[in-house]
Amino acid sequence: INAEYMGTPQEEMQKARFDGVPTPCRDNSVERNFELWEEMKKASELGLKTCLRAKLSVDNPNKCLRDPVIYRCNTNPHPRTGRKYNVYPTYDFACPIVDSIEGVTHALRTSEYNDRNDQYKWMCKALEIRLPTVEDFSRLNMEYTVMSKRKLTEFVNIGKVWGWDDPRMPTLRGLLRKGLHIEALREFVRDQGMSKVANTMEWEKLWVLNKRILDPIAPRYTCVDQFRIPVTLEGAGDSTVYEERELHKKNPELGKKRVGFGPRIFLEEQDCILLSEGEEITLMDWGNAFVKTIEKKEDGTIKSLTLTLHLEGDFKTTKQKLSWIADTPANVPIELYEFDHLITERNIDKDHDIDTVVRERTEYKLEAIAEEAAVNVKKGDIIQFQRRGFFICDSVEPVRRFFFIPDGHLKHCHLSAMARWGPPATTLEERRERDKKQKEKTEGGKKEKKEGEAPPTTTAKVETKEEPKKVEPKVEVKQKEEPKEEKDAEGDEKGESKKAAKKREKEEAKRKQQEARDAEAAEKQRLILEKLQGKFGDQPLVQSRTYRSQKFTEVGELNPSLQGQNVLVRARISTIRATGKVGFCVLRYTPFSVQAVITESETVPREAITWFGKLHPESVVDVYGKLVLPQAPIISTTQQDVEIQIERMFLVSASPTTLPFQLADAARKELTEEEIEEAKAAAERGEGKGVLTTNVALDNKLNSRWLDLRTKANHGIFHLQHNVGRFFREYLESQEFVEIHSPKIISTASEGGANVFKVDYFKRDAFLAQSPQLYKQIAIMSDLHRVYEIGPVFRAEKSFTHRHLTEFVGLDVEMAIKEHYYEVLDVAEELFQYIFVNLNTRCRQYIEMVREQYPFEDMTFKVPEEKIRELGMEILEGGGPEPRDPGKVRNLQMRSLRLSYPVGVEMVNAKLKELRPLTREQLWEQYRIKTKNEYEKEQALADMTPVDDLSTQNEKLLGRVVKEKYGVDFFILDRYPSTVRPFYTMPSHDDNRYTNSYDMFIRGEEISSGAQRIHDSDLLLARADELKVDLTPIKDYVDSFRLGAYPHGGFGVGLERVVMLFLGMHEIRKTSMFPRDPQRTTP
Repeated sequence: INAEYMGTPQEEMQKARFDGVPTPCRDNSVERNFELWEEMKKASELGLKTCLRAKLSVDNPNKCLRDPVIYRCNTNPHPRTGRKYNVYPTYDFACPIVDSIEGVTHALRTSEYNDRNDQYKWMCKALEIRLPTVEDFSRLNMEYTVMSKRKLTEFVNIGKVWGWDDPRMPTLRGLLRKGLHIEALREFVRDQGMSKVANTMEWEKLWVLNKRILDPIAPRYTCVDQFRIPVTLEGAGDSTVYEERELHKKNPELGKKRVGFGPRIFLEEQDCILLSEGEEITLMDWGNAFVKTIEKKEDGTIKSLTLTLHLEGDFKTTKQKLSWIADTPANVPIELYEFDHLITERNIDKDHDIDTVVRERTEYKLEAIAEEAAVNVKKGDIIQFQRRGFFICDSVEPVRRFFFIPDGHLKHCHLSAMARWGPPATTLEERRERDKKQKEKTEGGKKEKKEGEAPPTTTAKVETKEEPKKVEPKVEVKQKEEPKEEKDAEGDEKGESKKAAKKREKEEAKRKQQEARDAEAAEKQRLILEKLQGKFGDQPLVQSRTYRSQKFTEVGELNPSLQGQNVLVRARISTIRATGKVGFCVLRYTPFSVQAVITESETVPREAITWFGKLHPESVVDVYGKLVLPQAPIISTTQQDVEIQIERMFLVSASPTTLPFQLADAARKELTEEEIEEAKAAAERGEGKGVLTTNVALDNKLNSRWLDLRTKANHGIFHLQHNVGRFFREYLESQEFVEIHSPKIISTASEGGANVFKVDYFKRDAFLAQSPQLYKQIAIMSDLHRVYEIGPVFRAEKSFTHRHLTEFVGLDVEMAIKEHYYEVLDVAEELFQYIFVNLNTRCRQYIEMVREQYPFEDMTFKVPEEKIRELGMEILEGGGPEPRDPGKVRNLQMRSLRLSYPVGVEMVNAKLKELRPLTREQLWEQYRIKTKNEYEKEQALADMTPVDDLSTQNEKLLGRVVKEKYGVDFFILDRYPSTVRPFYTMPSHDDNRYTNSYDMFIRGEEISSGAQRIHDSDLLLARADELKVDLTPIKDYVDSFRLGAYPHGGFGVGLERVVMLFLGMHEIRKTSMFPRDPQRTTP
């Protein structure tokens, strides 16, 4: 491909392309093009203004073939490669290449790509690659539906819908959330085929297919809505009795449910309206009954009914067959939602002003109660409520919420929310009439166009033959039109077309209407606030006007002992809902939560509940009310045995309608691979439990970390992180260690190498400390003997792994020793066991908070005594029989596993030998070892020599072997090869290939590294010379050993990594409050 670079301004380049003329840069030399290519790769200022175009043609009739752009600069980080590349191919260039290479045989593209098909073929031909067959098809439009991503984005942004997975949205997530079975969608797609004719389909066809799939697999339940009528049933006994009934009469495999039969039941209000006294009716799945009395209120509405059971009656003789539920405390409160189309017009084109056809109300809700068996319905389950239709369970807390699944019927069910409050449904006759008019309009337009082509020619001929007198009437008409022409001319002079003027007038009218609505709303709000003043509304800004004037109670302190007392609580709104005369919200003061209820009364007006219902989740409020005991435990809160009856409530700080993400999504349980596969399989079987909801992406969480940190799991993580540091201090201070604080701005790299951040320090170079290593040792030389530090550590490593950060919290220890570096290992062993034991005993609630979202197995850190005896392990203290196993423990109290490095290498090599017969796929599935080919596999499974460094892969393998053999996740590996340790590490006395050094591991990943240090200045210089390390920049460090030095050793620990591995997590950014990596410096 001949290429050129465009330094031409974008507007000029677009105009040249449109006019079919070459740009000034089209004839750049090859050398100049390569220069600009390098600038693009660097994303320099010049490079960002440059793009690469294929030199095809400047004047081809198909504008897509006029020197199309094939590469552009893009400095946004790539989801996989990060900032590795700055130049990326355009879609039009990449698409044919990827299709050809990936083996695509047929490229199926919508008709808007027609003009680009020639470019697609040209690219394949020019690159001499296989050309896939290109097939076009028209886009499918659905009635009453907006397909424009721009408009749908606007709906999301303005809060018209809840998000991209809103049931009203024409997205796959939205349809699945509304209850569409994936198999129905597949069948619908197969039925449509690949039409090249644009058409608008009716939703009913899709929902009819869906109903056919759901009907045999959806269990049946019963519910009655908020307008239910209480009924006394004579002849039904004195108490409720229970019987087992099938969940689906035609599908016994779905199981059974427990149904209550008692003297008090509920019927639907809409059913009771149709009844008359003396009438015989059928109670579904029970039997017949006579309507004895109908008691009515003063306004004529029904208050209650009395029925008399007549189980001998024949259901075939009754007209009314009614659903019902027993009046029991175990009935389940639910919410039933139905949704209307977002727009009022069946068809809209691109020129249509969508704002004029947006439906004002599209969500309808009914409060209801379901039979007690519905408590077993889980999120994602699809069920049928008798005589109401199919529903999908969208959530179970704080109340079960169900979305109606359309069934293809045009008429609304008389029990539905749409029938009660929604617009009338379109009848079949109205639909036929509408289609007929549309057809006539289309055919009439075509006919009118054909007929309208001849008159101009005829008129022109007549005008040439007519005399001037006969033209006078036309002149008069023109004179009447002259003011209009002047107006048009004037408009043209101002640069405003008729269309623009019309649009401006329309926008002006809309603006005035909006101002009027805003004024009306403001006045209405003023009156409401006046009525709520002093009890409900906005809290004045807290500016320290008062001090301890009110007594607040913490949410975690609320318990039954405070029953009947008035309490004042400040907390966040976790969830909230209000309907009619009552409202509920869950108040959260993480990790604690409590339910609060507001009810209309003499002191709480209806306007207060309306105001309450408009508050948004995550807002901060002050709630004052009486603490009462609920009828049943509130399982969705931590304070299950109490709730607050709201008397006063004030908004302290409001949260916006739209959040960066829903906290419930961020807190969703992380599924294991097995659970994901099981859910997918369930979806394929059509069981209704396989709909997977995606978690919020980690980057999205980190971008709004202040919201993400509100989850219970994150509170657990950072309470545990705090306590790791706390127990670290507690133990070391009990052993007479002194905390020090070393500088983090230093004159040279503290451990050598290039992985160091350089800073401008008053016109000279300085560096951020890679560790406090040198200063810890100098402190020992200062006769502090035992020191530790907790502080930031900076590593300029461009690593994108799950366990590396560029800044983390280091826990460092250094101490003088008497004889052996095992003295340091003894301290390390006791330290970690102190931390682990105290985390498990004193912080169990935080561990469980994390486990709810991130399931994991507790870490084991002591070798079982029976395993020590079984294997014949060496016990360093206390003697014992001759050891038969290379594994060692200090004593039977500590029991931390210690292995020498050569032994660890032997264990890894034995495991690698076992893995060699496996295929590359099996290696990945079973051990997560990824290889691209047989050569890579051979290299990955090659034996280690005794002095090779442990790779990340082999560290994990060693952790796995240790777990299988010794039953522990925590172990110590010592005597590392000298080739993989720093210059200041003391060599082993018996073999210079090894050192007196050690690493500590959890679950096969290193958490700590340490060693005995060289304290002899001559040996230190010799060792540095051997490794070609220049000690000139750290002369002070060397000099500290010249005045007499204590033998010493120590170790360093990464705080975030310890927490990550203790909790069995696989991403260190989750255990860093505000992580720093090569791509992230905010927030």
